[in-house]
Amino acid sequence: MQYFDENYMQTNTQNLNDSQTVQNHCYMVNEQGKEVQITTTMVQDMCIELLKQCRTVKN
Repeated sequence: MQYFDENYMQTNTQNLNDSQTVQNHCYMVNEQGKEVQITTTMVQDMCIELLKQCRTVKN
């Protein structure tokens, strides 16, 4: 089941040029209760870990 409309995704997606930068305003709270900025590396690491888990379940 898809929860999104393909046309919406295509018409409301922006492509970034090489000269454009992505601004990160995402934060999470650590064990001490302090806000920590979520980095690109953190997101990439989580994606890799989720992919490993999906492959494990599939096999």
